[in-house]
Amino acid sequence: MLDSAITFLQAIRIHKAGWPFILLFAAAAVAAGFVSEPLGYVGAVLTAWCAYFFRDPDRVTPTRDGLIMSAADGVVQLIDQASPPEELGMGNGARWRVAVFMNVFDVHVNRIPADGTV
Repeated sequence: MLDSAITFLQAIRIHKAGWPFILLFAAAAVAAGFVSEPLGYVGAVLTAWCAYFFRDPDRVTPTRDGLIMSAADGVVQLIDQASPPEELGMGNGARWRVAVFMNVFDVHVNRIPADGTV
């Protein structure tokens, strides 16, 4: 079982911020395995899910003019104008906002969009 877990982790690239969570899940899975073998298997599945959650796949960005790329995987829920929070120090003027809903199966890595006008 350990071999298949190592093969899985080698097949996908993990974002560096995910490693503490994955290691925590793995440690909990090992501890649960000492208590009960079925709990250890459940912990192993949850550890694999955690690794899948923090995957960071390569993206190929199209380079044609006139395209807009989303900063995140998911579904665009809202495009509107809103004032940014004061703590960001960006002023009080309304700015375009694009809200993207990401479910637990989407890649949770936000990429920086290019400069442009919406």
